[in-house]
Amino acid sequence: MKQTVLHQKHELLKAKMTDVQGWQVPLQFSDVQDEYHAVRAAAGLFDISCLGRIEVRGAGAVSLLQNIVTRNTARMAEGSAHFGLICNETGFVLDAVLVLRLAAEKTSQDRFLLSTNAVNTEKILLWLKQHASADVEIIDRTLFTAHLSLQGPLSGQILDKLTSHHAKKLKLQAVREMPLLDTHVIVSRTGYTGEQGYEFIAPVDKAGALWDAVMDAGSGEGILPCGFACRDILRLEMGYLMYGNDIDESRTPLEAGLDSFIDFKKEFIGKEALLKLKAGGIKEKLAGFVLLDKGQPKSGGSIFSENREIGVVTSGCQSPHLRKGIGLGYVVARYSQPGQEIEIEVRDREIAAKIVDLPFYKKK
Repeated sequence: MKQTVLHQKHELLKAKMTDVQGWQVPLQFSDVQDEYHAVRAAAGLFDISCLGRIEVRGAGAVSLLQNIVTRNTARMAEGSAHFGLICNETGFVLDAVLVLRLAAEKTSQDRFLLSTNAVNTEKILLWLKQHASADVEIIDRTLFTAHLSLQGPLSGQILDKLTSHHAKKLKLQAVREMPLLDTHVIVSRTGYTGEQGYEFIAPVDKAGALWDAVMDAGSGEGILPCGFACRDILRLEMGYLMYGNDIDESRTPLEAGLDSFIDFKKEFIGKEALLKLKAGGIKEKLAGFVLLDKGQPKSGGSIFSENREIGVVTSGCQSPHLRKGIGLGYVVARYSQPGQEIEIEVRDREIAAKIVDLPFYKKK
């Protein structure tokens, strides 16, 4: 099992570890509820170095990404980040990626960094190389960099203590390379929690110092180190999908409700298959639901309507925000409308639930 460069630091903090997509990562450092509330009210720091980081650079970089990513990467300004999908020829999702367009170097070469799901890094690396022209350089930066995520309403104040570049000036989905701890760190205004947040990509030899510096800067702001259990609740409350649970190579972006991340005005691998599916009608759709009675939905549980099985749960948790069980699942398309009454299988019981609009978490 792979370990991040911060593994020993997590052990010193007595984190409970777990396996996520082949990596040993912190499940929790303290009480999961405490970590959750720290992110919603103050700040939390995550080690997400298990995610892949692949650099794509050169004269043909834009053309390559235009061909394989569903978003229009040619229109991305330098210093911006976009969420996009990579599909195969049949329209199924190979991965959901964050595309960062970095500032061009002195040679004026286009530079991108793709953040992939941990389980898909090797697959996407091969996919890129398979479709790249000779004027594209593809470099796997995963093992040479660390990836940290600072999330929460006080994250900007914490970052301001570490750099002269004011965090508040960094707009949503903006990316900058800025000096931190005597090195250049890629800082993006991105995250997976629904709160204000920043992600840092730094050389591995600076990872421990960066972790300590962020924790020290946030010590008076209520910051906590946070694990993947907390992160899963935060992302699910926002209706954000997880690869391997809610999307994979057996699902298309249209079934998953990710239409807004597809630009059908340009060409990309899988476009024709998706247009054909769109024209023929979607048979199953991903929907969010809330339990109407006590219980916590689990991935793999059946979804029913009038004693007929209509779908399956892909993600579920107990929402601290709603104080109810919430989840995502694929259902027969005609049952996917908000207000639809359904039942969710929880520990051999069928609990009443209803389909709702996403996200579950709405700031007041």
